[in-house]
Amino acid sequence: MKLRLRPWTVKRAHALRFVADVHRRLPKVQGAMWCVSVRYGEEIVGVALVGWPSQEQTSMEMDHLRVLRCAVKDGHKNACSMLYGAAWRAARAMGVESMDTFTELDEPGTSLRAAGGVQDGVTAGGEYDRPRRRRKPPRRAPPKRRWWAP
Repeated sequence: MKLRLRPWTVKRAHALRFVADVHRRLPKVQGAMWCVSVRYGEEIVGVALVGWPSQEQTSMEMDHLRVLRCAVKDGHKNACSMLYGAAWRAARAMGVESMDTFTELDEPGTSLRAAGGVQDGVTAGGEYDRPRRRRKPPRRAPPKRRWWAP
């Protein structure tokens, strides 16, 4: 059997707790607009959730999206690359001019490179809380590596 891409809804990804059960580090996603799945037979083995960048990125135009989460069950080689590539192609087809995502520094980014992603530096990390926009403390706030879709 081959891996194959299929559309899926954000609502079902949350309702079935796919990201919460599969993603290694960050179980909760807020603000996703759409989702793509990868399946092995009829089993969903991975999802990518896409949405707007966080509010801190106010200088970004409305033609910019972000892969908020990519979660794949262990043992499904190439599924992450398929999801990133599909998300980027779908966004481009909708007129999106730029798209990005982030990985933690200990993640090599192999799937992103395979999907054509370009590394674009490292963030400072830290909190998203601001005096005029209060946020709960993040579960993880280390520096992250930024990747751009070509």
